[in-house]
Amino acid sequence: MELSRDGRTTFRRRYNYYYDDNNDDWEEVYVMKLFIKKVSNIILLNDTSPYSSEGIYRVTVSDENGREFSTSRQIGTPEPEWNEDIEICFSSCPIGQNLTLMVVRENCYVDPGTSTGEVVVGRATIPVPLKVRRKKERIIELVKLVGVEKKLEAQISFQTLLRTRKLFSS
Repeated sequence: MELSRDGRTTFRRRYNYYYDDNNDDWEEVYVMKLFIKKVSNIILLNDTSPYSSEGIYRVTVSDENGREFSTSRQIGTPEPEWNEDIEICFSSCPIGQNLTLMVVRENCYVDPGTSTGEVVVGRATIPVPLKVRRKKERIIELVKLVGVEKKLEAQISFQTLLRTRKLFSS
């Protein structure tokens, strides 16, 4: 905490942002940190097409507004690990909203029906945390739709944390 020349208190934030408690140009936003750890048993997810020993995977996350976020690509079968943060900002309170997680395998041209080389090997829907500043660690099962049947195949482990942050709204 620093004292400015005019005597008002300012706080130094990450990325050298400053804000002034007495300034009305700041707005509070909600930021959800989603820490993607790893996926387990991913090799069992697709029994219609054989996988090679190594695969290239990423996790995509989409919110109810259609925004999409993604991890980096990782190589690994049957348990790719990311240990990577995704930050999702919300302009209003996101409690009650859901996020969709999808584990995507890339460069998979042998799977029938794909022209992009990407195959969704599992998906899950997770709620935005109900409480601010409470870290929650979870492991949930991924679902793969095969025909009209849903199969529970693998698990994804992650942490969630919902915080508030002040941003300059000029």
